[in-house]
Amino acid sequence: MANDKTEGIKEELKGYVNKGVGSITGNDARKLKGEAQITEGDNRKDLGDQMENAEKGKTDPGNPTNL
Repeated sequence: MANDKTEGIKEELKGYVNKGVGSITGNDARKLKGEAQITEGDNRKDLGDQMENAEKGKTDPGNPTNL
């Protein structure tokens, strides 16, 4: 729910920082870690949105038009 959305945003922000630092320093491992964190954060935000839509009784909670 709201916790998943919040945690997803935090994870995504950490990913952007790691990706940026990795790009600047030339550290490919950190850059890849950042990209993975961005994806994980985005997925967790989507999960929170879908759970919230399901609680609201939406017929298709995974459909973004239900937001």
